[in-house]
Amino acid sequence: MKEIVQLHAVFKGNVQGVFFRQHVKEFAEELKITGYVKNLKDGSVEVLAIGEREVLEKFLEGIVKKPGLGSIDSIEKNFTKKELSFDDFEIRY
Repeated sequence: MKEIVQLHAVFKGNVQGVFFRQHVKEFAEELKITGYVKNLKDGSVEVLAIGEREVLEKFLEGIVKKPGLGSIDSIEKNFTKKELSFDDFEIRY
């Protein structure tokens, strides 16, 4: 069985007001990832996602390749052991 891990990522760039969170949510649901995406006060977007590391890597790659109508300047990301659980992937406000 593959290890389930937690990804925390912060996307900086033109990522608010461009349907970026909706795009991330749809991609997460496609890959059966749980967690959330939310706007931060500094204009960046935070993602907390739970899944197999390989799937989470694919998730990140997919977001970078197709950031919806937005554009990504940088990503701060780290993988840690799973600490939280979610039933689905949601947009938080």
